[in-house]
Parts: sequence; structure tokens; C-alpha cells
Amino acid sequence: MTKKRRNNGRSKKNRGIVKRISCNLTGKLVPKDKAIVRYVIKNIVDISSLRDLQDSCVYEFYTLPKLYYKNIFSIEAAIHNRIVRVRSKIDRKKRALK
Repeated sequence: MTKKRRNNGRSKKNRGIVKRISCNLTGKLVPKDKAIVRYVIKNIVDISSLRDLQDSCVYEFYTLPKLYYKNIFSIEAAIHNRIVRVRSKIDRKKRALK
């Protein structure tokens, strides 16, 4: 039987079982090494409110903290929501994504 991918769609090398984590969109349990992870960094407030806060702030150079969170998706949810795209057979061989 032919192999579609060199790593079988996982980054599990010489590990027997990998813990499963739940997808943020569907709740499906996905192996941790197979899941698609995207980090999101956002400001706590939007830009217009940020300007108002800086004007009314007592401190001159106060930076507001940011929200950092990790989105975990299953393959199906990531393709459906266009987080990743389907690549052709030739493009699948390329290791580095730009």
C-alpha cells in the first residue's frame, strides 16, 4: 500500500502512544502530535479604547498586558475553516512552509 505522507501525518517518532487533546472548534479528541496549533496574541482592549486609557493613565509608559492563547484544531476542522489548505502531491513533499 502506498504512503501518502512521509510521517503519516504525525510527528511521533519512536513514541508508542501520544496523549489526546480536544479540538477548540469541534471538541474532537486528537493526538497531540497530529493536532494543528496556532498561537494568538491579542491586546486586551481595542485600539480606540487603548488611546483613551493611555491619555487617562497616571503612568507615562504603561503597557497593557496582552492575551496569549493557543488554538488547537483537528485536521478536519482546520481544513474546513481554512486554517490550513490542501496541498498537491508535489507541494506535500516540501518540508519548510513559508
